[in-house]
Amino acid sequence: MSPVGFFDTHAHYDDERFAAEFAMDANGRHYAGTDGAISYVHDCGADYICNVGASLPSSHASLALADQYPFVYAAVGLHPSDAQRIPVGMEEDALSELREMARHKKAVAIGEIGLDYHYDDTDRARQHWFFDRQLTLAEEVGLPVVIHDRDAHGDTFALLSRHNVRGIIHSCSCSAEMARQYVEMGFFISFSGPLTYKNAARVREACAAVPLERLLLETDAPYLPPVPHRGEMNHSAYLPLTGEAMAQIHGVSLAEMLSITRENGCRVYGITPD
Repeated sequence: MSPVGFFDTHAHYDDERFAAEFAMDANGRHYAGTDGAISYVHDCGADYICNVGASLPSSHASLALADQYPFVYAAVGLHPSDAQRIPVGMEEDALSELREMARHKKAVAIGEIGLDYHYDDTDRARQHWFFDRQLTLAEEVGLPVVIHDRDAHGDTFALLSRHNVRGIIHSCSCSAEMARQYVEMGFFISFSGPLTYKNAARVREACAAVPLERLLLETDAPYLPPVPHRGEMNHSAYLPLTGEAMAQIHGVSLAEMLSITRENGCRVYGITPD
């Protein structure tokens, strides 16, 4: 149980793994499936969760979860890998669908969007087109963006610099210097389970470079679980483990860090805290 309530600013509870695999006996209750996972992590201290879309179906699913749970909010967008799967000729239809979803009362961001160069078969031109158009959409609807950047730091920064947007650098993996540049641009910097990994010195350096008022915590659940849960399905109840690592880097208590990042999450997403 967390010492204070916290905000998991990036999770994917619509992922089929939660429906198929989650089961937990705790607090005198049996929790199972997607509903069980969300109820369990809320009982463990997750005051707020932003469920982040990566495709059109997952964006719709994120809005459905936000409708179902008062403490869940949604981001809608096309992850770079999913954007490449939009059929040729249907690009504008996909963007129109996102624009309509962004009008939902609990849609708090456009994301996750960005660039991913990890795989050799990446269509970079198509990724750039969708990223640019979704940044324009965020400008049009007045929402922050949630940025996915994998092995594409320079191009991601360059495209963001051409738009008047603010938001979140999700699961930060960039250098300390680039993190500082993003902060100067008005972005919040979010860290997940890799902050706890032994070989993640670069991530910890970036975290140390970010002022407290721009830090966020996330799980990216069910992905990127923190130590000592690597290899398991991640969920929001594990977020304080990443919070502890962040607190040690910045010389504050876990309770202080969870409270600071909770407030920051509400601020970037435009949520009035309870």
